[in-house]
Amino acid sequence: MTALFAMVASPRLPGAAPLTPPIESWQVRYEGRFRHYGRPTTGVWTAETFGCPACGGTAGPWTVTCDWRLISLGCPCGAVTHEHGLALSEIWLLLPEM
Repeated sequence: MTALFAMVASPRLPGAAPLTPPIESWQVRYEGRFRHYGRPTTGVWTAETFGCPACGGTAGPWTVTCDWRLISLGCPCGAVTHEHGLALSEIWLLLPEM
């Protein structure tokens, strides 16, 4: 296992193909609220609505941008944040078909 992880973490040789194929980023608009769900203890669930860190707005319309490494939420006020704490599933399940 150590050899495998060392190979994956090592820099690529010149001319070698990347280990993962390139994936294009996507962007979509969403009108509505994003909620972050948590389970702090057994039998207890929490839900928190994400609000824009600049204006406090929660209903959007949000501009959702994903490059499969980072998800950014853009607010109509112009603020863009990737520090929203939302999981990909909490965002992906709400978005319209792309």
